Amino acid sequence: MQRLPWKWAWLPLMLLITAKLEQVGGRSYPDLARSDSQLTRLPFFGGGVGHLLRYLHPLSLSSPSERGRISELRSELDANYVSYRGAQLWKLNFNATRGSSMAEREEDDEVAEERQVLASPDAQFNEVVALFGSEVWNINQDGIDILIEQRNVADARKFMDQVGYSYNIMIDDIETAIDETYVEVPAVEHPLDAVRNNSLPWMEVPGSTMNWRRYHDQADIKQFLQTLLETYEENVELIQIGVTRNKRPLEVIRVSNGNPDNWAVFVDAGLQARDWLSPAALTYAISKLTHLWGRPKAGGQRQSRAERAMRRIDWYFLPLANPDGYQYSRHTDRLWTKNRGYDTASGCYGVNLDRNFDYGWDGTGSTSNPCKNLYRGAQSFSEPESRAVRSFLSGMREYLGAYVSLGGYGQAITYPWGDADYVTENQRDLKQTARRAVLALRRLNQAEYTSGTSYRQKLARPGNSADWVQDRIGPQLVFNMFLKDQGRYGYLLPPHYIVESGEEVFEFLRTIAQQLE
Repeated sequence: MQRLPWKWAWLPLMLLITAKLEQVGGRSYPDLARSDSQLTRLPFFGGGVGHLLRYLHPLSLSSPSERGRISELRSELDANYVSYRGAQLWKLNFNATRGSSMAEREEDDEVAEERQVLASPDAQFNEVVALFGSEVWNINQDGIDILIEQRNVADARKFMDQVGYSYNIMIDDIETAIDETYVEVPAVEHPLDAVRNNSLPWMEVPGSTMNWRRYHDQADIKQFLQTLLETYEENVELIQIGVTRNKRPLEVIRVSNGNPDNWAVFVDAGLQARDWLSPAALTYAISKLTHLWGRPKAGGQRQSRAERAMRRIDWYFLPLANPDGYQYSRHTDRLWTKNRGYDTASGCYGVNLDRNFDYGWDGTGSTSNPCKNLYRGAQSFSEPESRAVRSFLSGMREYLGAYVSLGGYGQAITYPWGDADYVTENQRDLKQTARRAVLALRRLNQAEYTSGTSYRQKLARPGNSADWVQDRIGPQLVFNMFLKDQGRYGYLLPPHYIVESGEEVFEFLRTIAQQLE
């Protein structure tokens, strides 16, 4: 039997998947068939089956019943696919206590204060987390966001009703929310989209598949960076600072006018694999920055102060700090958070990169268990991703003006320290810049961010990158920016919010540039 050329080897698989999609949606997909005028061209699927699926994915499915079948298709294509069907996201409210009798409500202030101390939020909720929670997603000003597995939902509800604790079910079915993160937003429905008066031209990058109406995979992000390099070759440079466990490149894009007197700003995103928003928002901000940088001013129009400030910075962006984990979260386990390092003793995979830096490395809030999400690694900087960031930033010590690590979620701008309520030497500048940014974000789109130290914002993480940079590199400004939202969707924010979040990242970077000026 004659063998097909290698480039056609994926054709039977494509036809099989196309048939599956027709079954899932109960309809045909004309964009994959020959039309009267031409045969629709499909891109080269150099990323393998996972890359192919992005183009055959039923993104146009609109009804909940159709979207509910997306996860079934993913599970058929990956034997290791992790389903979260029936699991829920709860918010345990800090500002509510046990139900009280009339007599209890009439106690004098001193006794009531003592009762409140004895029934502190931590004491109330630790028991719930230990009994029923599979993972705490976030601790914020309002309470604790906790993932409840399906097998524990009924018992958890019964327990909460008995003790009278207050909680809200933020996501009724995690798997349904996961399906929503794979859907592409139609252009006509997209908030702030370029189709409206062409107000956001940087969303159309010729030669790139990025459109910020959906969450893109690692291959798209890599191709987007390459496109910017080719389009803005005078101002853009790509630097490979290392490789991952699975040999994926860690690529930093540098945007600069080449002035040796510039301050440098380093921004990373996606340390947590399940955080799809920060890489999407950062690539949007990069696209906007390069577009405005390369656009000539009409009629000799002068640049604003903010534009001048941004052009006096050497920008270094690492849009995907954990590409191995990110890709694994896209195809196998949507809520995967670690990298893909392998521990031979336990047989478990992954180290939490935001617990792997040297400062406060083995503190409370991390674990030595390789099978847990908060696993800090066998030692600090055990992972190639964190070592690559350490080496690159160490070489920038003399001219690094600011470091920013983007992540989800919480809508907060925080700065060191995270391990205790200490004061840094540069805390006045950090507090002032954070407050200016909060006001700027409120003016931008009424986004309500909080600011303060990681410790006071209840967002402390032992072994995190920002505290290490503050301690060992010592730039003027060091921040974590936790993007949308405040717990409604958590790590499963629908793609409708990508553009809005990208604008917020850009505004924050503009604030930092003005502060460094």
